[in-house]
Amino acid sequence: MIEQVKLLSMTGVLTLVIWVAADSLVNEIAIVPVTFKLVSEAAGADRIVALAPQTETYQLTVAGPRKSIAQVHANSPLTLSIRVPDLPTGNSTIALREALQEQWREFRKVAVMSVQPPKLQVVVDRFTTKNVGVTMQNVALAYDVRPQIQPNETTVRIRESFLAEISTSGELPPVDITTEAERLLKERPAGQSVVVVVTLDPRIFGPDAQLKPKTVEVRATVTAQRLIAEIPTVPILIATSFANVGKPIRVMTRDGSELVTQTIRVTGLREEVAKLVRGETRAVGIIHLKDEHLTDFGTFKPFTPDFQLPMGIELTEKARPIELRLIRSDSASPEGNKTP
Repeated sequence: MIEQVKLLSMTGVLTLVIWVAADSLVNEIAIVPVTFKLVSEAAGADRIVALAPQTETYQLTVAGPRKSIAQVHANSPLTLSIRVPDLPTGNSTIALREALQEQWREFRKVAVMSVQPPKLQVVVDRFTTKNVGVTMQNVALAYDVRPQIQPNETTVRIRESFLAEISTSGELPPVDITTEAERLLKERPAGQSVVVVVTLDPRIFGPDAQLKPKTVEVRATVTAQRLIAEIPTVPILIATSFANVGKPIRVMTRDGSELVTQTIRVTGLREEVAKLVRGETRAVGIIHLKDEHLTDFGTFKPFTPDFQLPMGIELTEKARPIELRLIRSDSASPEGNKTP
């Protein structure tokens, strides 16, 4: 009995071993979708590798023991690494079946039979550095002191592929900052030396471009913009010498008014003229009566006022004379009844 039990046990063990061995010898084939990630073999941050734009779906055909194939199916879809050698800048192709030799050990005894499509399209690029001038061309503003740029050069880190697109010589044209610089300068006081900071835009040098330095300073004096305006009804005041203060004297215009005004045209800084037009500042004319003026009452005579204007504003032309006659305040005086 014991011998029979031993014999049955040995038979069961041998059957299991034979089944396992037979199972390991049975090869199966699987076709699974696969995507690829690129690993650069060249060291350094100045190298870029990427998949070329494409719409193809890769199909990987593998063969191996049933258990290993089952593991492949369990991990589907697969993402496999492709090592990219130190290829020149531009488009290249990689034979996938050969490149996947390193992947075989990841699937134990699985063998790569084929990949469709058989080749992978990759794009290799590198960064290079160039010195680029910074300038202001075709300026629109008028300047008392022309813009000075500091520093007047920057270093750009640019892709070789983009450099080849925009330059046949490998050299880059200067960066023109006119638009941004003049936008900032117009916001600062005209007629004064000012400094503005302009941020350089790296996007003009393509994707991932970098500039050093990223900003420059622009020093300039913008010519003050002048404005001409007409100011109506500017009051004209009458002033006498200290010796004649208190004397009963009045003035009258030809239309019989004792209120003397005049319309004037002025020019000056735009901001100051605008204040005068809005009434935030004032202009006034003064007629200075001298002793010789007080000897003849009742006759119209021309008097030219002196205008007191806000700082930075002046008349566009000489002041015009106004015809006035002097009248004594005492109506009983015979001079007060004289007519022209």
